[in-house]
Amino acid sequence: MKYHHSSSFISLSRDRDSGRVFVDPETGGPRIDYTTSDFDRENNLEGIIGLAKVAYVSGAAEMRVHYPGVPPFLPNAAEQEKHVQDKDPEFTDAAFAKWLQQVRTAGNKPPLTSFGSAHQMGTCRMSATKESGVVDQRGSVWGTSNLYVADSSVFPSASGVNPMVTVMAIADWISRGVS
Repeated sequence: MKYHHSSSFISLSRDRDSGRVFVDPETGGPRIDYTTSDFDRENNLEGIIGLAKVAYVSGAAEMRVHYPGVPPFLPNAAEQEKHVQDKDPEFTDAAFAKWLQQVRTAGNKPPLTSFGSAHQMGTCRMSATKESGVVDQRGSVWGTSNLYVADSSVFPSASGVNPMVTVMAIADWISRGVS
């Protein structure tokens, strides 16, 4: 692989299903229970397939997914050049279609495939009632005094985009109500 001519891509997807954080009954410490659901793994996998297609139509000389048992794909340059704009390369290049099927078959199954996570959101949802969230509209934790949350955890769910500006706005809003 020629690293000075390489590009890396990641498939970002918003998970539909959730996990939970709870108090470990034995240690009293926090525990996290989260395994990516079949639905969310499939959604992420289709993002990876889409990225492979983008790489193909962009003229990539080699493609890799880091799934066990899936070899790199080296497109036939002549086939790749015959690619017709607005046509899905999965249907115009049989070798590429076969490789994509290998990717789909291997899938992104834990624990063999790693997942990263960034910008966690929605774990202490802001709500109009204590039954439907953790904090009120001013970021105050329901049923407490002088305890506020002012980060992306007050979102109703994951935004699907980098939340930096929204987090700054929410933190500013909540901080104005803290006395």
